[in-house]
Amino acid sequence: MKTLRFAIAALLLSSGSVFAATAPETTAAFFDQLEKGDFKAAAAYFDPPALTEFRNSLEVLNEAPAAAQQQFREAFFGAGATPESVAKMSDQEFFAAFLRTALAQAESLGRVNFDGMEILGEVMEGPDIAHVVTRNTVKAGDFEIEGMEVVSCRKRGDEWKLLVSNEMKGLANQIRAAISSVPK
Repeated sequence: MKTLRFAIAALLLSSGSVFAATAPETTAAFFDQLEKGDFKAAAAYFDPPALTEFRNSLEVLNEAPAAAQQQFREAFFGAGATPESVAKMSDQEFFAAFLRTALAQAESLGRVNFDGMEILGEVMEGPDIAHVVTRNTVKAGDFEIEGMEVVSCRKRGDEWKLLVSNEMKGLANQIRAAISSVPK
């Protein structure tokens, strides 16, 4: 279980979003909101179609036994969450709940500290895609993770929005594996 929590903390390093004037500013603002624990604001930095894709990737939960589905709903969306109440959530609310739960899992190892994020630069891929290179040091209890990350952003109008990382997209596969081990 500690390994899973540590992995979730590492996974959070590879996420980001934007309301700022530049992709690096958006990335920094996302991590700031994450540090503050304002998951609704943090989720607002993500590209809306990317959030829809992420939510759809978790539809695998519908293949799980009913008890496992309910455990997941309650873990991520609170006691008493129902299929109907989750379905009514916007993609942004769904992702904010995911971020809140993932960080809570990581914090079971100790307080998670994101203030070691340093933006090293950005690489443009055409006019509307930017890849922000960061060096992150995240501390959770006695654990410390330092790594280089690339946070991808898409320009939407005058704003930069974060894209969901491949690591987060792969989470659906990890959940699928966990669900397959639940007795039916």
